[in-house]
Amino acid sequence: MRICILNTFFPPWRGGAETYTYYLARGLSNLGHKVEVVYAAPFKNLTEKSHENCFEGKVKLHGLEILFWIYGVPITPSLPLRLTNLDFDIIHVNFPNPYNAYIGAYISALYQTPSVLTWHNDLPPVTSGAGALARIHDSIISHFYLKWYWRIIATTRRYISLSQILQRYKSKVKVIPNGVDCNRFNPYLNGNSIKAKHDLEGFHVVLFVGALTRWHKYKGVDVLIKAFRHVTDRRSDVKLLLVGDGDLKEWYEKFSHSLSLEDKVVFAGNVSDKQLPFYYAASDIVTLPSKNCSEGFGLVALEANASGKPVIASKVGGIPEVIIDRYNGLLLNPCDEKALAHAILQLLDDTDLRLNMGKRGRKFAEAHDWKFTVKAVEETYVELLTLKKEPTFNRLRLKRTVHN
Repeated sequence: MRICILNTFFPPWRGGAETYTYYLARGLSNLGHKVEVVYAAPFKNLTEKSHENCFEGKVKLHGLEILFWIYGVPITPSLPLRLTNLDFDIIHVNFPNPYNAYIGAYISALYQTPSVLTWHNDLPPVTSGAGALARIHDSIISHFYLKWYWRIIATTRRYISLSQILQRYKSKVKVIPNGVDCNRFNPYLNGNSIKAKHDLEGFHVVLFVGALTRWHKYKGVDVLIKAFRHVTDRRSDVKLLLVGDGDLKEWYEKFSHSLSLEDKVVFAGNVSDKQLPFYYAASDIVTLPSKNCSEGFGLVALEANASGKPVIASKVGGIPEVIIDRYNGLLLNPCDEKALAHAILQLLDDTDLRLNMGKRGRKFAEAHDWKFTVKAVEETYVELLTLKKEPTFNRLRLKRTVHN
């Protein structure tokens, strides 16, 4: 098959959809398919030329110039022409990115090309203005492109029930969970070099991995920092390690200082993909304190479990299908700093509980390796290409609007 994958960005830009795109492209190319990835290049050094050795020539990458941004979404005017000039049997688009989703749907309808949309999460209402735009998109705009997609992939069953948009198009939705690289993330890595780098020797480490931008305020970093103040009131042998960067990093640093946590909260900034597994190895507990359903899956939880670490996470979005309470982690109500502090202290105080959750987490992660995700997506492509051969399918599909 000739496959085109369209995503907002591409690694080294860090994000769940970017990780998904990378492993999907790699896995499909390893199965013998011709894969091309189209994405926005936020910096000049992130064009396809900088990635030419990323897949050893097996995947063609197209980094497009950004003209401007809307609602945190990069607008790449050259996208329609680039897609028109590519030759592919199927197009696979990743959401949340309404611009890409609209263009992908247009190309699909124009050329009768089977199309797939992976719905990672709804648009996050990070501000009142952004929330208003999200409501307009969800109630009006989304209908103009979602009706053209042949299949929509959700990463958890739970998110289908939480998303009003997915409910409306439920007959098109197929659940394919995200995956994790169990070779890259594993319990046998040594995190001592990371501890030495950040002066963490002799301390227990609580880890957070995620973007520190205003579009990711739903990650709950402020709640985590407030909770950590309560943790340090009880124990002096623990530090919080934050991996990630963004326009809110300085604010989080000042907030930590205002709580007298400047010596207890470590901001590591962005780290390379090569080094990231060693940050998990250096930790004792990984946290995912997301505030709302903008957290569609929580890849960090799988990476932590693959590394043999328990996860403390919020009961929001798709997380409860990744973290099973008291099995591979602890689930809490969102935005409850005291409950989060109590959970951290509980796992720090009970070594056996912490280690056993980590071991069970590893088993859970092994059942969710990326190879299973890639195979399920490939089967979806084959299903759609088979449907395309049926003479009546396209005419019926193009006239149909699915509402449930």
